[in-house]
Amino acid sequence: MAIKQTSDKLSYGITFLIFGVLYLLDKVNVLAQIPHGERLISVGAFFLVAGIVFVITQPKKVWSWLLLAVGVFLNSDIFFGWVSQYSKFIVPLALIVVGIVMILSSKKN
Repeated sequence: MAIKQTSDKLSYGITFLIFGVLYLLDKVNVLAQIPHGERLISVGAFFLVAGIVFVITQPKKVWSWLLLAVGVFLNSDIFFGWVSQYSKFIVPLALIVVGIVMILSSKKN
């Protein structure tokens, strides 16, 4: 049990450290000097960074892969150019699909 808790703390610690560094770099205008630096301080980038950190530190957890998938979807215009015209529909449709799956898989009490 102690190993699991330490692994969780490591993942969260690295993630918060990266978020803090990115936020500080944004506040001192360093990201403005980097091409596409404004993308590093977006919600999609945060999910992507968290997903990468969690997959590296906890590859067997579903949560890690879920964070990474959300990050890739939110940054889909970067990874898949053709998706950029449909990117405004990806998040709402993903939320609808997840909601339907959760409703259908919930146990009746």
